[in-house]
Amino acid sequence: MTTPLHFARVSRFVPLLSLSFTLSLAACAVSQQQEVALGQQAADQVKTQMAMLNDGVVTAYVSALGNSIARKTSRSDLSWQFTVVNTDVVNAFALPGGFIYVNRGILSRAENESELAAVIAHEIEHVVRRHSVKQMEQAQGANIGVSLACVLTNVCNNQAAQAAIQVGGTAVFAKFSRTDEKQADDGGFQNVIRVGISPRGMLTFFQKLLAEEQQSGGSGATASWFADHPGTQDRIDDVRQMLANTPSATLNALRSDSPDYQNMKRRLAQLPAAPKAATR
Repeated sequence: MTTPLHFARVSRFVPLLSLSFTLSLAACAVSQQQEVALGQQAADQVKTQMAMLNDGVVTAYVSALGNSIARKTSRSDLSWQFTVVNTDVVNAFALPGGFIYVNRGILSRAENESELAAVIAHEIEHVVRRHSVKQMEQAQGANIGVSLACVLTNVCNNQAAQAAIQVGGTAVFAKFSRTDEKQADDGGFQNVIRVGISPRGMLTFFQKLLAEEQQSGGSGATASWFADHPGTQDRIDDVRQMLANTPSATLNALRSDSPDYQNMKRRLAQLPAAPKAATR
């Protein structure tokens, strides 16, 4: 994705969610058990601080789709959990250990199953490659303070938009590098193919978000996505290249949509509207 858009500088923020605990890190290495424990504690806090969409049809579909993708990865042994956050903000994020969150704004904008699958597969790949864990391992010290909700969902508005997970006072874990994002795209591209879904949705969804962001001038519901997922245009170009390198016969044999997806979309349209994104 092009040069990332950043939130305006602020003098301070009040984190909506703060979670501090100590991990015993042997030689700065985080085991899978520690990774899952970290993710579970953070997920417990997220659950108490964010409004989740608790609709059986929608959440069952997202969970089924997510698990179908995750089971085909090298970390199928994790107890993956997929949750929909009830906000119109366009974003998705992953916690260590397989806790994946998709904002309702993603569901409302994805026109078909391949677009939603691309987003979920991308977040799954961050966990598969342990991107956040590797950042933690590189950080100094064992005291880890976490501020999650503001940066990941924009629910705290501009004054909290600079919040990020803090390790030793350094913002990590919520902001992935351009390399991390490319790896998550590359892996996500293959992840959807493995479950028989077309990766073309990755291209069309990125293009859609970029167009909406340009139209809104960086102040709409997509702002959080562009702050957390850097390099939009570059990533679009990368996906185009991956598509060009994939045989047309392979792509044409993959599905772009499903009746279950359209059933979920109809149910979503019947629900009370999600809270709108705060403008900057």
